[in-house]
Amino acid sequence: MPTVAYLGPEHTNTHRAALSRFGRRSQYRHAPTVEEVFRLVERWQADYGVVPIENSLGGSVTHTLDRYIECRDTPVRIHGEIDLPIQHSVIVRSGATLSDVRVLYSHPQAFEQCRAWLARHLPKASRAETDSTAEAVQRLLSVRIGRWTSVWPLKHRAAIAPPELAQAHGLKAVAIPQERENRTRFLVLGLNEPPRATRSRTSLLFGLKDKPGALHDALVPFKRYGINLTKIESRPSKKRVWEYVFFIDFLGHEHDAKAQRALAALRARAAFVRVLGSYPIGN
Repeated sequence: MPTVAYLGPEHTNTHRAALSRFGRRSQYRHAPTVEEVFRLVERWQADYGVVPIENSLGGSVTHTLDRYIECRDTPVRIHGEIDLPIQHSVIVRSGATLSDVRVLYSHPQAFEQCRAWLARHLPKASRAETDSTAEAVQRLLSVRIGRWTSVWPLKHRAAIAPPELAQAHGLKAVAIPQERENRTRFLVLGLNEPPRATRSRTSLLFGLKDKPGALHDALVPFKRYGINLTKIESRPSKKRVWEYVFFIDFLGHEHDAKAQRALAALRARAAFVRVLGSYPIGN
């Protein structure tokens, strides 16, 4: 069975996504950051990695996008995607209520996804960001964790996290009702090429030459060859101020004839093009 690295400790949404794809018989290694997931795969210490890429409410997970920008020569390819429904809860200690909450801990994505509900129900609670929802729950269990300490008594702390984390630690979960569908898309990372599927999605990264209309010219080939773009996003290049690179997802495989023609036209117009992977759509 494969070894799978994932972001978080156990019971985070990324852990749930990994389990849904690879099952309980696989070996799992949790990593504290997206960077470490990539490194474990790059060093052959994990066969696959699972990281979040975007949420239907909170948008893109920039840490994953930025890792591809900062290490453009990484051999890690996208091998698949996992679409997972997300349910958040307010986690508190047994006996505590929402009226006791003075400080909330969670991952920035969880805060963003629950922003409207928190504004209505916990508007005065201060917020403290953590690297994962699992770390947020840990802060309800102890006054001190490593070098981290808090002035807030345990009764006044709460976390935004999956309800499974409350069950794992004997805490209480108060479900946050969903006004809109909340889903997160995760990427499966690996080395080499994934098997070709009947229905594929391709992700790529490219930079543009500094001239008027450069982005328009880069996208025209996809329209010309009838290729459906499902995502486009810009991120700072990390090299020059106000210089950006672009991420694109399109339906189809990079080796399809029309995709080959569109990519050739893009390479003629762009400063660089990096195909991150062609992989099966959905789970």
